[in-house]
Amino acid sequence: MLTIFPYITVPALSGNIKSDIKNLLYLNNKQKTFDHVKSVAETNVKIAEQYGLDKDLCELCGYLHDVSAVVTSDDMLQYAMENDWYIDEAERKYPFLLHQRIAKTIAEEDFGIIDKQALSAIECHTTLKANPSAYDMALFVADKLSWDGEGCPPFYTVVSDALKQSLEAASLAYMNYIISNNMILHPHKWFKKSREYLPKYNNGDLSQ
Repeated sequence: MLTIFPYITVPALSGNIKSDIKNLLYLNNKQKTFDHVKSVAETNVKIAEQYGLDKDLCELCGYLHDVSAVVTSDDMLQYAMENDWYIDEAERKYPFLLHQRIAKTIAEEDFGIIDKQALSAIECHTTLKANPSAYDMALFVADKLSWDGEGCPPFYTVVSDALKQSLEAASLAYMNYIISNNMILHPHKWFKKSREYLPKYNNGDLSQ
């Protein structure tokens, strides 16, 4: 997929995900993105240790989840339209939200990732989705705890505390926080569906 965009410099891939992602992002002036994905990968490994998930798989998801940063938002939308994707109202209004789905396509087509759990997690790491797997939620939470904004995310303590309870609780705590604090631009259908789904698996006021 990457080769269809003439402005993207695509390095020869070695098969080592860490070095290949670093080379791709650095060659395309996305050093800050590499710092972020490295941090997310490290956080996701810690979550994997906490919840008995495959650490290598969680690390892989972390490194690949924002590989689409090399594609412009306009081209993401154009690609989605040309390939007859369902485009959510939120994605049409804010095309950069498509980056999670574009990243999944790049992971599959350019990096040869075939693991369905990894591809699913990458595809929904920004919005989550209904009936998420443990790997979906782990990457979703890791991405938020290792956000690429300035300083410590304002929801860090709330989400970290909820993570001690469960992946479901941590995911919902983040969602509830950004809704309550008007931090969401436009709710994606997947976000709304997952927020409706998750309270079934939580106790106390996290489900409110």
